[in-house]
Amino acid sequence: MFPCLLTISSSLYDSDLCRTSIANFHKSCPNKNCSVDICLSCCKELSEGFHQERDGKKNAEGKGYECRIPAGQGKDSDAYVPLHFSTWKLNSDSSIPCPPKECGGCGTSTLELRRLWKRDWVEKLITNAEKCTLNFRPTDVDIVHECSSCSTNSDSIRRQAAFRKNAHDNFLYSPNAVDLAEDDIAHFQFHWMKAEPVIVRNVLEKTSGLSWEPMVMWRACREMDPKRKGTEEETTKVKALDCLDWCEVEINLHQFFEGYLEGRMHKNGWPEMLKLKDWPPSDLFEKRLPRHNAEFIAALPFFDYTDPKSGILNLATRFPEGSLKPDLGPKTYIAYGFHEELNRGDSVTKLHCDISDAVNVLTHTAKVEIPPVKYQNIKVHQKKYAEAMLQKQQYSGQVKEASELENKSMKEVDESKKDLKDKAANEEQSNNSSRPSGSGEAEKVIISKEDNPTQPAVSTSVESIQEQKLDAPKETDGNTNERSKAVHGGAVWDIFRREDVPKLIQFLKRHEHEFRHFNNEPLESVIHPIHDQTMFLSDSQKKQLKEEFDIEPWTFEQHLGEAVFIPAGCPHQVRNRQSCIKVALDFVAPESVEECLRLTQEFRRLPKDHSSGEDKLELKKIALYAASSAIREVKGLMQSSRRSDT
Repeated sequence: MFPCLLTISSSLYDSDLCRTSIANFHKSCPNKNCSVDICLSCCKELSEGFHQERDGKKNAEGKGYECRIPAGQGKDSDAYVPLHFSTWKLNSDSSIPCPPKECGGCGTSTLELRRLWKRDWVEKLITNAEKCTLNFRPTDVDIVHECSSCSTNSDSIRRQAAFRKNAHDNFLYSPNAVDLAEDDIAHFQFHWMKAEPVIVRNVLEKTSGLSWEPMVMWRACREMDPKRKGTEEETTKVKALDCLDWCEVEINLHQFFEGYLEGRMHKNGWPEMLKLKDWPPSDLFEKRLPRHNAEFIAALPFFDYTDPKSGILNLATRFPEGSLKPDLGPKTYIAYGFHEELNRGDSVTKLHCDISDAVNVLTHTAKVEIPPVKYQNIKVHQKKYAEAMLQKQQYSGQVKEASELENKSMKEVDESKKDLKDKAANEEQSNNSSRPSGSGEAEKVIISKEDNPTQPAVSTSVESIQEQKLDAPKETDGNTNERSKAVHGGAVWDIFRREDVPKLIQFLKRHEHEFRHFNNEPLESVIHPIHDQTMFLSDSQKKQLKEEFDIEPWTFEQHLGEAVFIPAGCPHQVRNRQSCIKVALDFVAPESVEECLRLTQEFRRLPKDHSSGEDKLELKKIALYAASSAIREVKGLMQSSRRSDT
């Protein structure tokens, strides 16, 4: 009988040094009054004397100083440890003492080797896996040549997203969900094994047509919350991010959704781009919006990978009942948008890299329109900002003067951001017909090429990569926006290849002081240019990246009803061209396990208080649970086959 799996609480078994989940063997303090647990990777680094050399560096969030300490000569040698750990030294016999009290330990005991599973459980698991796969030979994947299926059906199932010379991956697999057959999963797997994004069109056509209008979602969420009665929800405040300075603001939920549909402006006429922060919370999405949750799951293609509960190729579904599972979604992303790149305060998700695979569905868009007079006002501010930035680049020794010019161009915006509490209070007093911004009323924001025929075209770098023939989004009764005549998609995606990451990091480090984040100020410090999620590459910067390092991302527009599959380990960024509601789900494909493990090791070297430092995926546990489950199923099938033969 194969050993049963233990149910392990993640909150109890994380390494106290690097926050990586502990899968089995670890060092633990035997003192009953002490709860220190340290993973073997941290123990190895301690034994190699990494804490003897220090290079203090302020972290990106300004929360103090972290110590970047080399751990010997190994390839996994970089780790971040707080400065006060300098008092923690090995015993004379090379055993590891419990950290001193100022480091969170007891400082009196010696750490002991412990395990979470039964004796030899993992070794037996590996032996059984090898026996089950003894005669299995994985399919050879031709990574040199272009996909033959895509070449044959070039007009209908592929989309050009890059223009790399002598490359076979400039086109992305982009099937229509309505036409997908069961055997198309093999085509998906061909591209997924090569870590290429996949875009599936018209996924909402396979659902019941439930409306994703923000007001419909708002009312549905209100009805499912027993704590809210009557008009109480009308005054509910939520947290949103203002993309101008990346600071949190409080706003009435109803007013946020009004701004989503009609737009909001700062006092000086600059578009106010807000992103709703975690509404509803991802762990409550199914509970608060059960019908929308079911609709989203039904829309997902390749359900063997994407079904969050029973997908046979989604390794994250193999956690035993009753165990603490990682939060993989679904999660909503609701944000405003502007069809042109503003270069300041754009509605973006900054460059980052997910530790797992993900699928992102654009469920709703709203095209907001602007009169020509207001549009011209925006262009005036853009010109002033561009002049200020140019002056900074040309006269690096006169940063102060350039900064004053830049700040003058956006003075009214800065003033409107000084007192967020007053802003929230003013919003509370406004009603349906008025929306405040700063201390005054916000005017309706509108963006329309029809209203402004002289308006310049959007960046051709996006338009030139659109597919030759693409089915236009079809109408559904549940979403009036689908009847919009907008030509452009809701969001622009840039996804980088895994193999281009080293060059991308080189470029970002070289130009890190050209990027801005909190309070729209240049970055003071960068821990990791991708994992910090504080940089966004503009069109001009992407062009510069191409010139300096000869790399470019896959760039494409996501249209309403399209599902974008993002492989783990591919850095990506997104800019909204319209107000958008996206729903995303994480999953763990067998093809991505090696990359996920590599990222886990990379994330563990980040500072302890880094936003990406915590091992939320717990991939090592996922791999063990999935292997155990698969072996049990294979053994069961083999036994059934033997019985049928006899």
